[in-house]
Amino acid sequence: MLQAQRLQTDQWKSGTRVNAQLRARSAERTRSMILDLIRAHGRISRVELAALTGLTESTISSTVREIIADGLVLETGFSESTGGKRRTLLGINHAARHGVGLTIDHERLTYVVADFAGELVGSLTAEGTGDVHPDNVIVRMASEVKSLLRDLQVDPVSVVGIGVASPGPLDGRAGVLRGRQPTPEWSGYPLRGRLEDVSGYRVALDNDATCGAVGELWTSRRGAPRPVSATVYMADGIGCGILIDGGAFHGTSANAGELGHICLDLNGPKCSCGGRGCVEVYAGPAAVVARASKDRALVKRLDLDPDRGHRSNFARIVKNAARGDEQCLELVTFSARHLARGIVTLCNILDLDEVFLSGPGFSEAGAIYSLVIQDELDAATFMRSVHPVRVDVANIGSEAAALGAATLILQQELTPHSVLRSAGSRVTLPTQLGAGA
Repeated sequence: MLQAQRLQTDQWKSGTRVNAQLRARSAERTRSMILDLIRAHGRISRVELAALTGLTESTISSTVREIIADGLVLETGFSESTGGKRRTLLGINHAARHGVGLTIDHERLTYVVADFAGELVGSLTAEGTGDVHPDNVIVRMASEVKSLLRDLQVDPVSVVGIGVASPGPLDGRAGVLRGRQPTPEWSGYPLRGRLEDVSGYRVALDNDATCGAVGELWTSRRGAPRPVSATVYMADGIGCGILIDGGAFHGTSANAGELGHICLDLNGPKCSCGGRGCVEVYAGPAAVVARASKDRALVKRLDLDPDRGHRSNFARIVKNAARGDEQCLELVTFSARHLARGIVTLCNILDLDEVFLSGPGFSEAGAIYSLVIQDELDAATFMRSVHPVRVDVANIGSEAAALGAATLILQQELTPHSVLRSAGSRVTLPTQLGAGA
């Protein structure tokens, strides 16, 4: 009898603990969701928050009261009068939290600092990794982050972490790069752990295309995110960041969205990935430069120099294409048409209704790419009789990956409800979003 009573007591205590944990998680999710809605809308009232979330006005009021007390949200004025009492509007306190974003490259390192709204506070371009050992580069990274925060007069305590954007392949679970960029010495190097140890900040490592997609979402302030959206990112290669309900889809290891390695021709040229006829061997910057280099007169006219690297030469080609140079325009159009075929496949798989173009590869000739790709989507997507697919050039320019990496760490720390729990994610719901971030 006594043993049965003890068993019932233990079960009751266990159930009480579970219920308490569930209530805490529910409150944390509510807080995260409300913060994200305020950030996405710019200015919004408590009544509108209740209508959007389906939560009671008392729940909204108590949650808003907490996040105002934590300094994350401010009352920013009043709505227009509609005959009754004007509603108080809420807005994000931009300076409350900051994220640092970083892109790794052999030639240059790009750092940005973004505020809680995802807006750029400042940036720094520094010498790349070169052939220096990663340990020494990591020490320099931490020092340059510290210097940038000091120069921008950003309180280091307000920084929630550092987001690092890199081309794939990478191992999101282990926080290491698996490719040969920026040098083979970085392959397998514990980048995330070492940078956390040296800098003292939490570090998130993700694909540059995924970072570009999150950055576009945060900076656009388009309100509630679409069920699924995609951002095609072109730098040295071609990738794609996929968002589902505003959260980044990573796949098993943070390598989802390798658009550049969709096969267009089984018997096509060999690709660096080991396959043949991939989108990248027809549409990537290196492919455009290689095609241009076959014309000696064009090489001389544009002063294309293999010692500069294909990125610099590609920039010369697309700049001239944007100015109306017929030969360069033909090269860029060829690239855009092959890229469009890969995007058609992407749209057919994900049932997209919008695609964004982002990254330095589109910074000069994004308008050309978007027109060619739009024509192809209008003619060839499976769902075209049901709904169109719109193509837009993202609004965050050549620093898209770095700014996206900064917003990615902000998203993970401050609005974790919007982060998809994939196998490559380490995200956990913090106990107090406002106090300890």
